[in-house]
Amino acid sequence: MQNHHLLDLLNSFSRKEMTRFVEFSRSPYHHKHEMTQVLINYLDKCYPDFSERLCDRKVIWKRLFPKQAFDSSKLALLFTYAWRLCENFLIEEQLAQHPQREQWLLTALRERRQWTIYERQLKKSKKALTQTILRDTDYYRQVMALAEEANEFYTVWEPQAQDQSLVEKEHALDQYYVLEKLRDAVQLQMRRQILRDDYSARLLEGVLEELRLNEEAYREAPAVQVYYQLYRMMDEPSLAAYQAALAIFQENEHCFRLQELTAIYNYLQNFCIAQINRNELPFLRELFGLYNAQLARQLLHEGGYLIEWHYKNIVTAALRLGELAWVDHFIETQKDALAPAAAENAYRFNKAAYCHAVGEFGKVLELLTQVEYSDLRYNLGAKALLLRTYYELDEFEALHALVESFRQYLQRNRLLADSRRSGYYHLFRLTRRLAKLRANYPYLDASQATQRLAKIKTDMEQTGAIFNRAWLERKLEALEKSRKAEV
Repeated sequence: MQNHHLLDLLNSFSRKEMTRFVEFSRSPYHHKHEMTQVLINYLDKCYPDFSERLCDRKVIWKRLFPKQAFDSSKLALLFTYAWRLCENFLIEEQLAQHPQREQWLLTALRERRQWTIYERQLKKSKKALTQTILRDTDYYRQVMALAEEANEFYTVWEPQAQDQSLVEKEHALDQYYVLEKLRDAVQLQMRRQILRDDYSARLLEGVLEELRLNEEAYREAPAVQVYYQLYRMMDEPSLAAYQAALAIFQENEHCFRLQELTAIYNYLQNFCIAQINRNELPFLRELFGLYNAQLARQLLHEGGYLIEWHYKNIVTAALRLGELAWVDHFIETQKDALAPAAAENAYRFNKAAYCHAVGEFGKVLELLTQVEYSDLRYNLGAKALLLRTYYELDEFEALHALVESFRQYLQRNRLLADSRRSGYYHLFRLTRRLAKLRANYPYLDASQATQRLAKIKTDMEQTGAIFNRAWLERKLEALEKSRKAEV
């Protein structure tokens, strides 16, 4: 039983959630099967250790039925009951946090024709909505539900009343629909940059036309304005479009819940990263600013831990800006902020990146041999870091072997978005050409060296996305200067 999905789920519970689940199981309103309650009490005592020592099926049976012969089917049935109870518990936990709880209360009061209580609750709910500063999709969903409920009330109780509930619902529905289409469009645009997928956003053009023709109607809808600017930023990328999106977002940050704040910052970050990969270097400082703003507010954390990919991206941005002392301090001090399962891997990878930046190439190779490459991002990043390290160490045979293996890797991995595929492909291709020229440099005359350098330089200038372009340009410039120094 130690591999049962119930135990996997309970292992994800916090101590508080486990205690609430036990209390839930003891309520006769929810469940009356005594032995299921006994099983859950035992699992509560085991929590969080659901190892074979405590949760082997025969061990559990002996705890529950010490005087009976082992019966696997009976124990399996108890686990089934406990699983169903756990499902109901999770549903109840979600319902307790649902923003439309008060609308459900209104519906129950209306169906029971409790008009006096109903009208008092309706006024209370409307007042609460007008006082909230949030203006996200949940807000518009609540406005719609409340307006629809009020319309039902007036239709039954006061059909001749001059009520505007249906009009309010339609207005909120317009705002909700436009906002949801924009949110989805922004997310789809972002997905296209990461993975090769084709998504169809039907009716989006109609939404964009609505915003162009009726701009005034959405001026007091901050979330619509923010996502509209985010979409424009992604649709026609530029520094001005990014700054417009950032400005309106910062002006209206207070209108979003924490989860959506994090998502919007993530859109802005990923946009900056994509532009940096196209050699739009002003976005480096913008990206660093975004990270620092979120670090100060702990928006880069999940479950109390700093997300390892933010840790990695912050290090990458700061290294490219030359903030070496800051990076060294950040890597060391923030290691303990990472989730324990990810900390060592993330630390070694980012420490290797720092060591490369300060010229400690031997340490780079040592650290990279200890990194696990189960994740695509580590795999790609480590290969690129290894490539640059081999170049710095004049390990040209190892470099050529790595380029060939990476070419085969790209052919096998079809999920990688074209923009990322081409960015890495051109980095490896051009680095190999540069390494080959560097190895043969002492044996070339001046005209041959100059001609080959010029060809690589022209190739780089005519190639769009190249990851680590700035590093490549520095290496090419250093090779060029070495020839001039010899002359």
